[in-house]
Amino acid sequence: MYVVAIYSLKKDKETLSSALAAVLGVTIYEALARLRAPGNGPLIIAFFAEKERAVQLGERLQSEGFKTSLLTASELETEGRALIVKRFSLGEHELDITTDKGDSRRMPFKNIDLILRGTGIAHDVTTETVESRSVSPARAVLSGGMMITKTTKNVREVTTEERQAFVNIYARDGSPFVFRENTLIYDSLGPALQPARAANFIYLVAELRRHCPGALYDERLLSRAGQAALLGPSLDPEEHLIVATALLSKVLRDKI
Repeated sequence: MYVVAIYSLKKDKETLSSALAAVLGVTIYEALARLRAPGNGPLIIAFFAEKERAVQLGERLQSEGFKTSLLTASELETEGRALIVKRFSLGEHELDITTDKGDSRRMPFKNIDLILRGTGIAHDVTTETVESRSVSPARAVLSGGMMITKTTKNVREVTTEERQAFVNIYARDGSPFVFRENTLIYDSLGPALQPARAANFIYLVAELRRHCPGALYDERLLSRAGQAALLGPSLDPEEHLIVATALLSKVLRDKI
């Protein structure tokens, strides 16, 4: 997937709508509806399977005065390879991390340039066995009327969904690190450890911000509305959140 977005929309959006409508071949009303998303972007305008079409649209938008960003398939793959943090330890000058694969990493706080906070959907799949009874005439005949029912066992998958806070940190080099509220182990917090995961996660975010005063901080992905504003009407936040994090981090870090 190749994603085309516009950002830094500082002009009057009603004025911009006619230019956007001309480029996209839509009505001014449709273009204005897209531009009315809160903030100055980024806003996804279109996405393609072919890079050439995305590049062409980006060039047309630039010719009309829009600032554009092209999110490439390789950048999406990099975001998809983000390291999931299982354990962490906050030092004075650096962050020690153990991933869910058991790998140990160390990151100086001074290298972190973006802290991106949001909320996603966590999926959990379990199996359960369901027993059902039904009348079996054949069994009744064979057993002389002693057994007239049979038991059938069926195994089925049960999928549950739960909203889960996350924070991504990005450094000057390497893949991003993802901290997920419900899967982190917080025992390194010591005396600051609290009974509730949510409280521990909020504390972690506050400490990351304190240790990284030079890093950009953005939390527009905390709400589904914020995610939808960025992704637009064609991409579901629950299925394409990684597109939102990849695009937002790209645009914000390009400004550094």
